[in-house]
Amino acid sequence: MSLESPINEPRNAKRTVKSGSRPDQAACQQVLSRVNKGSKSVFRLSGGSTIEARRFLALGARDSVVSDGNRLTVFLRKEQDWIELGEAWQQQVTLDMNGITLPITFKEVETEEELTAFLQLKKFHYRGGGGAGRTVPIIGVVEAVDLPRVIGFVELTSSMIANTARKRFFDAPYREKNGLGWNAWDRSASRELSSIICRISRFVIHPELRGLGLAAHFTSAARSFAGKKWHFGGYRARFLEITADMLRYYPFVGADFTCMGETEGNGHRVSKDMSYLVRRALSNEGIKAMPQGGGGIMSLQRGYATTLLEYLQRTDVGLEDAISQLRYEPAMLDQEAWEALYRINRRPKPCYISGLTQSASQYIRARTEAKHTPKKAEKRCAPPSVWSLANVKVHVRSDILQTTDGRILQDAFGFVGAGLDYPIIEDLSFSLKASSLTLICGASGAGKSLLVAAISNLLSPTEQFGEAEAASEVSISGTVSRTAKTSLLPKVDGKLAALDYLGKNSLHHFLAVTARCGLAEPQLFVRPIHTLSSGQRYRLQVALAFLRSPEILIIDNFCESLDRFSARAVCRGLVSLAKEQEVCVVAATAAYDRLEEFLQPDAKIMLRRGGMPSIEGTANEI
Repeated sequence: MSLESPINEPRNAKRTVKSGSRPDQAACQQVLSRVNKGSKSVFRLSGGSTIEARRFLALGARDSVVSDGNRLTVFLRKEQDWIELGEAWQQQVTLDMNGITLPITFKEVETEEELTAFLQLKKFHYRGGGGAGRTVPIIGVVEAVDLPRVIGFVELTSSMIANTARKRFFDAPYREKNGLGWNAWDRSASRELSSIICRISRFVIHPELRGLGLAAHFTSAARSFAGKKWHFGGYRARFLEITADMLRYYPFVGADFTCMGETEGNGHRVSKDMSYLVRRALSNEGIKAMPQGGGGIMSLQRGYATTLLEYLQRTDVGLEDAISQLRYEPAMLDQEAWEALYRINRRPKPCYISGLTQSASQYIRARTEAKHTPKKAEKRCAPPSVWSLANVKVHVRSDILQTTDGRILQDAFGFVGAGLDYPIIEDLSFSLKASSLTLICGASGAGKSLLVAAISNLLSPTEQFGEAEAASEVSISGTVSRTAKTSLLPKVDGKLAALDYLGKNSLHHFLAVTARCGLAEPQLFVRPIHTLSSGQRYRLQVALAFLRSPEILIIDNFCESLDRFSARAVCRGLVSLAKEQEVCVVAATAAYDRLEEFLQPDAKIMLRRGGMPSIEGTANEI
């Protein structure tokens, strides 16, 4: 019984193990145990021999293998098929991110250096923990002087038997040509066939590289590995599944994944389950009195009950009071109770699925179409808003230092008087459009900040731009077709946390926007802002400006202090948010040679000291 080829591999593609060169099944030995030693694992086999291999090899107890030197092949008893595991899997891609070319190798962990880097990155996972059972992390490796060598990982594990989102989604017949399948995803099917589902249990990208669009490439690599190398319980994988809170705020998995819905959580039964298990554990037999076995869910339940038991033992809280605390929202608990009990409550989470074979992908498409509700007729969109600015002038008058040395300098270079009055911008006319990005460029001193001040003051006369506006020496004039609700980068109080600026926004919207601006590390939102790096504070300010729902967002000195990867993340989020929220963005920067490729602006205004500005793109349309 052979399995169809992985979805992205032609049916006639060359397989790792040809049918004519398959090992003799009679030579198989069963894996009895596994011991991890640094970056290696030692497997003890039923024939008395041992195998030393890489730490996270997709192999475990009760698997049947044939080992011949460097060749290691596992026999899938349910499939009557073989998978070659000897050589470590890897896949190279080159990402072109609008001016940044980044070669990445996605691979299994092989060396002590890679293991150490992987373990360090695990600390960034916001919940810790991870997968139970078989575990294989796929790391992303780069060779760049300004980046860590391992920039992220996606961890694959065996799936949970119980998943209510999957149960609803799979509640329809599935059948392969070889006979594998189900009529209904009932208890029998889930116990027997959950092995054909591989699960992404953890996913971490280095915090300074979030917002660059790397997530979809990591999940694509996970799909490739799972389709070719993953096996469990005698089956190859047909599906790849991921369940995560973050998917509610930022659906990072890409177009290859389909949302099945949300898991059930345990809010409806946690009190009853914990009361039963803890009462058993409080008996004379202790923890051993709790029911054993039962798979992944029961292991979780026993772990939760042990946590609750430890909480009772170190506090004066009784069992009934502790059980009642489980029913409350986190914000209603004191710090000690919340820290002790928060892991016990599992809230519903979004769950996504991807097909690894043609049959699996066709099944997902059919199930999605069956659940699809026809869209309402789309409303005709109104033409985008346009603001025309005409005859914009900016003049600056400043006093001249009146000292002996100052007079000598004036006399030597021929500028005599008590002050200077000179034009910076003369009769500049241009237009701004909703959903577009206008880039104001020019060398230092060309007048970018003053033009930004003029745009802000003319469009929103009641708002103050800042230092330039406060200076009485600056004279701004011009006309606008109509005013607009503008937003500048807000100042933030270092003593406050990012969430203190939530305002009227929902937490869902706040996290979605900040993630799009490259700030997707939840711990940063509850820390005082002064503990954030300057780059993190800048990304927060950009997100907060969008959260004000402006018609026009005006940013001076745009991304000039950020490294190339952080700047790329901000630019990527800025462009997409501007189009989605129909915001006109005006960004001024001296680093236009670096940022223009990232932004791909709709219009560009180039200022030159002592020369006429040039206008390109939609800004010419007035």
